Amino acid sequence: MEIVIGTYVVMYDLLSKAKRVFAKRISSVLKKGDSKERRILFLIMILSTFLRLYQFPSLPAGLQWDEVSAGYETYALLLHGTDRWGNPFPVYFPSWGSGQNVLLSYLNMPFIAIFGLTAFGERVSSVLLSLLMMGFFYAFIKRWYGTRTALIAAFLLGTNPWHIMMARWSLESNLLPSFLLLGITFLSYCYTSRYSRTLMPFSLFFLALAFYAYGVSIIIIPIFLVLYFGLLSLQRLAEVLNLHRKEAHNPSVASILLKTITGRTCRNKFGIILSLLIFLLIASPFFLFILDNYILHTTPWLVQHLPLTIPLLISSRLAQVAGGQNSLAANTQFLVSGFDDGTIWNMASGYPAFGLLNFPLAAIGIYYSIRRRQVHANLFLIWLVATIPIFFLFPLNIVRANALFLPLIAMSAIGISGLYHSIGNKATKMTVVSLLLAIIALYNGTFCVYYFATYNHDLKGTLNAGFDTALLQARSAASANEPIYISDSITFNYVYTLFYLKADPVDFQKHSRIIASGGIYQVLHYRNYYFDSGEAELALAPSFVAILKDNQRLYCSKYRTTLYSEGDWTIVRCFNR
Repeated sequence: MEIVIGTYVVMYDLLSKAKRVFAKRISSVLKKGDSKERRILFLIMILSTFLRLYQFPSLPAGLQWDEVSAGYETYALLLHGTDRWGNPFPVYFPSWGSGQNVLLSYLNMPFIAIFGLTAFGERVSSVLLSLLMMGFFYAFIKRWYGTRTALIAAFLLGTNPWHIMMARWSLESNLLPSFLLLGITFLSYCYTSRYSRTLMPFSLFFLALAFYAYGVSIIIIPIFLVLYFGLLSLQRLAEVLNLHRKEAHNPSVASILLKTITGRTCRNKFGIILSLLIFLLIASPFFLFILDNYILHTTPWLVQHLPLTIPLLISSRLAQVAGGQNSLAANTQFLVSGFDDGTIWNMASGYPAFGLLNFPLAAIGIYYSIRRRQVHANLFLIWLVATIPIFFLFPLNIVRANALFLPLIAMSAIGISGLYHSIGNKATKMTVVSLLLAIIALYNGTFCVYYFATYNHDLKGTLNAGFDTALLQARSAASANEPIYISDSITFNYVYTLFYLKADPVDFQKHSRIIASGGIYQVLHYRNYYFDSGEAELALAPSFVAILKDNQRLYCSKYRTTLYSEGDWTIVRCFNR
C-alpha cells in the first residue's frame, strides 16, 4: 500500500507541473494575435457566456432524473464516501440497475459541498466546463489552422444549439465530448511542444479519464489511439523516405526502419511507454468493470477486496439500448433527420443540433483537413473516424452520438476557412464567407429566441419542475407518520424524493424496501414515503397524503380532499375509513 501511495504522490507532483506548463501554453495561444482578433474572440466569449448563463439554472425548468440521480450520488459520496446503495467509491454507479457513469458526480463534489444539493450546485460545473472547452477548442484550431479558422470555430461552437442546451443541464454522459477535446489537445501539445520530454508521460491522462465520462468511450478511444499512433508512425516513415529520396540513394529496409524508430517522437520511447502505463493505471478500474460485467459476469475474489467498488450490474445497459432494433436503419433515419431523437430535453422542437449547411461544410472541411497531411492537424478527423463503428452497434440519440458533434463543428469551421483561402477574388471570398456565417447565425439566433422565450413552456412537466414545492406542501400537510404517496407518473420518483429531502443515504438504506424487477431496482417505500399506488400500507392506513401529477386519478376507499393545487401538481388527502 505504501508503494501505491508513493507512486500516486510522485504522479500527482509530476502531473501538477505538467498542468502548469500546459495551462501557460494555452494562455499564450489565447493571447497571441493582434488586438482586433482578441476583441472578436472577447465578443464571442461574452455572447457565449450570456447564452449559457441567462436564466440559469431555471432554464430548463426542473431536473431530469439522470441529473437528480447523479446529484444524489455526489451527496452520498460527500457524506459517506459511497454511492446511494452503500458501495465505497464505485468506478460505475449501479444506479437504477443498468448503471450510470461516475465522473460527473466526482467532479461535482466541491460544487455541491459549496452550493448544496440544488439545481445550481448540480448544473454549475457543466456550464463552466462548456466555457472552458471553448477556450481549448479555439486554442487547438488556432495552433494548426490559424486565427481566422479558430475564430469561426469559436463562433460556431458558442452559438450551436446542441452545445448551448448541453451546457445548461447536467447529464453525466455529456462530459465525454469535453474530455475527448481535453484529451486530443493535451496529447497534441505533449507531442509537439518543446516540453514534450516532460509532458509526454501524461499525454493520455484526459483520454483515460474519459472512460469514466461515458461508456461509449470504450469503442472510440481505443480506435482513436490505434489510428493516431499508426498514422504517426507512417508520417515518420514518409519523412525518412522523403529524406532518402532527396539524398538520391537507395537505402536498405533495415536502414529505413532504424531511422523511423529513432525520430524525435520515437526517441522518447520511455515517455511513450510511461504514458501508456499511466493510461492503463487510470483506466484499469473501468476495464475491470467491463471485464466483470460483459465477459466474466462475476466479480473475482481479488477485485472484491480493492479499496474501490467494481459493481456487478443486475442488467445490461447495452441490451436495454439495443432493444432488438436494426441499428443501421435507425441511425440512418437519425442522421437524415439532423440528429432529431424526439426527446425535448436533448433537442428543442424544430431545431436540430445542426442546420442544413453544417453537413456540406463539414464534408468540405474533411477535404481541407486531409490536405494538411499532418497527424496532429488531423486529430479532429481521426476522432470523427473513430466514432464510425457506433453507427453499426446500437441505435443512437443525441447523447449516444455526442462524441460526433465537436469534430463536425471543427470540420465546418475548417470548411468555411478553406473556401475563403481557395477563392481568389477578395470580394467574392468575403461575400461567400459572410453569407455562410449569416445563414448559420440566423438559424442559431432563431433557436436562441425560441429557447429563451418558449422552451420552458414546451417542456411543461417533463422535468418535474415544481416537485420540490409540492413535496414541501405534502410534508407540511401530513400528520406524524401519515403515509405520503409520491406519484408514480414521475420517472424514478424515489430519487427525486431523496434529492429534495436531502435524505441521508445510510438512513435510506436502513429504512427502505427495495426489490429488483426487470433489471431495475424498484424502491417501494422509504420511511413514510410510498412510490407505488398499489402498496398495501396505503390502503390499510386511515388516511394518507398523495402528490399527484398531470391530473392523475387515485382511488380512495371513502373520499378525498384537495390540499394544494399548482400547475402540474395536486396534493390530496385520501381517507380509507
